Amino acid sequence: MLSLKAGVRITGMRPEILLAAVAAMEVYKAAGHDLMITACVDGKHMAGSLHYAGAAIDLRTRDVAPADVPKLIAQIKTCLGEDFDVLLEVDHIHIEFQPKQEING
Repeated sequence: MLSLKAGVRITGMRPEILLAAVAAMEVYKAAGHDLMITACVDGKHMAGSLHYAGAAIDLRTRDVAPADVPKLIAQIKTCLGEDFDVLLEVDHIHIEFQPKQEING
């Protein structure tokens, strides 16, 4: 199941990040976990953060065994490919859409 933490705003979320959320939900589900998005276009992030452009989300990890988090990250990276960065931050997984080549079109 996918859910949003209270107060999370998704207005302006890029479609690529929606795809990332669906992929992450499937990875979490296969590992026996529910997925909670804890930040999207809301919250306080560093200047220039892709959150403010709707191109990043944060995923809760506190309900996942610490040893399992790297496995989730690796599987999410495999699903999404090189145009997405999937990183472990202090207390969550951060996913951002950051194409490595210019998008035409």
